[in-house]
Amino acid sequence: MRLSRHIPALLDHLIWVILIAVFIFFMTQSPVFLSPTNITNILSAAAILGILVVGQTFVLITGNFDLSTESTLGLAGLVGMFLIVPATAPYWGGGLMLNPYLSIVVLLGMGAVIGYVVGALITIGKMNNFIVTLAMLLILRGLIMAFTKGTPISGLGFEPAETYFWLGHKALFEIPGVIKIPVAVVATALVFVIGHIILNHRRFGRELYAIGGNRQAAIASGIDADARIRQVYVLSGLLAALAGWMLAGRVGSIQANLGEGYIFTVMAAAVIGGISLQGGRGTMLGALGGVLLLSTIDRGLNLMNVNVFWVKVIQGLIIMLAMFIDAQRVRFRTFEKVNQDSAEGKAKPIG
Repeated sequence: MRLSRHIPALLDHLIWVILIAVFIFFMTQSPVFLSPTNITNILSAAAILGILVVGQTFVLITGNFDLSTESTLGLAGLVGMFLIVPATAPYWGGGLMLNPYLSIVVLLGMGAVIGYVVGALITIGKMNNFIVTLAMLLILRGLIMAFTKGTPISGLGFEPAETYFWLGHKALFEIPGVIKIPVAVVATALVFVIGHIILNHRRFGRELYAIGGNRQAAIASGIDADARIRQVYVLSGLLAALAGWMLAGRVGSIQANLGEGYIFTVMAAAVIGGISLQGGRGTMLGALGGVLLLSTIDRGLNLMNVNVFWVKVIQGLIIMLAMFIDAQRVRFRTFEKVNQDSAEGKAKPIG
């Protein structure tokens, strides 16, 4: 077999080679990189990003994408806290003093509703997914500004808010003298496992791949593509809200810019992990690799005290690399398909 036939598979698994190389590099550059505290920090950062990437993966596999998730994250985290804490200083909440468990149900439901609205506008309203999700990103960010008026909403020191902080702040268990395992990390691992099972072992997942691979053929085979697309947007919104709850628990005080800029990292993690922007290809395992890579790079650069401006440059280069890898996957698969079709044509008997 020619080497070109193996290049797409190599590109799909390139993420793990890059991750190992990056890990070794930072190990040699910082003596504390492998410390339990740093590993915990990497995993905690990866947890929030990972939740968003799982939602984005479902959407991308159908050949769509969701730019609004970072604003859904910010609004959900804010609303959850707003409903719990007093309206007076230093909390500046809504003063409703809602039960934290009820607040969590509200924020998760809100995320699902936002996702459904986005999916309905795309499939029922026949609107462009880029424009719809970009507009929703701006609308939700504006709502966050209107809610806060630039004033942070804090739950620090307010006892009922401790329940709300549990997901993003607490450790589930500790290996004495080794490492603490945050609740957020375990929750994200479960989300990835469930996502993997759905995509690889359930009819729903197979239909998503079919829609992303060839939507018209999927419809012809009896798949309700529009319904499935609405459902993946609901999943994306729900998981973005879950990530918002997780991040709010981690920071304790909600700023108006909570989650801002996350979408670029989410897209980069998904694509560099093997999720195709063309739809129909990618795995949860690859997406996990992308999440771990970006979280490791972010923490490693922080330990090396790299100037924040250069961090932005490096993040931009990573996004560019992700797009380049995706383009090469498409290029080689198209090239191989053309060659295969040509070979099959030559093999057919004449007359």
